[in-house]
Amino acid sequence: MKDDPPKVAPGRTVFTPVNCLVVAITSGICFAILAIWISRQGSIVPNMDRSIHNWVMVRRSKINIKFARGVTWGGVIQIVLPVFLVVAVLATDAGHTFTRRLKSGVVITLVASVGAYLGLSINHLQGRIRPPMADWAGTAGGPSFPSGHTTVATIFAASSVWLISTRVHAGWPRITLWTAAVLYAVAVGFSRVWLGVHWPTDVIGSWLYALTWLAASAAAVLYIRRRWPHPLVHK
Repeated sequence: MKDDPPKVAPGRTVFTPVNCLVVAITSGICFAILAIWISRQGSIVPNMDRSIHNWVMVRRSKINIKFARGVTWGGVIQIVLPVFLVVAVLATDAGHTFTRRLKSGVVITLVASVGAYLGLSINHLQGRIRPPMADWAGTAGGPSFPSGHTTVATIFAASSVWLISTRVHAGWPRITLWTAAVLYAVAVGFSRVWLGVHWPTDVIGSWLYALTWLAASAAAVLYIRRRWPHPLVHK
């Protein structure tokens, strides 16, 4: 069809089931260690968290707070998931018909949604106390670790780029896309710290958790593609 996005011939890639599985296990172990360490701290705030939080507090201004509030919208799940569904439908390689593309887009979005909501479940189980409300310059709710906004933003950015990268040439175009995804996730995470609603280790935990979920999902998808080709995961 004329409106079907052009597909770029695949080249060498680091995205193999084994590589993704190794990344998932490594980041998962790091996340578990961080979560256990934070849990054992109880109500005590680690020195690193307190130092960075205090550093941010004395450098905030009306202008950079307003900027951080704008950036943090990039992690609002009610906004991000509908946008990701559109990206998934348009970029997925699931055939030429709209129905197949829509089905594939919905499946991919559900996988991302499960990852985001599992992160929120971990957040409630962990029950970490947020920074003092007097320091908040933005809205927040629930426990602190890991950061929900950061988790959603990271999953959204990485998943979107993974889909879009199949439509662009290897080399600098893909490097640019992945760089943009990293900057997006970093910006949203930093905005949560800047607004005073999360400790720095909350954000680090979110990045580790999101990387674990993304790498594990990628490993599963790539394995299924090789073993059982299906239009929902492979043309």
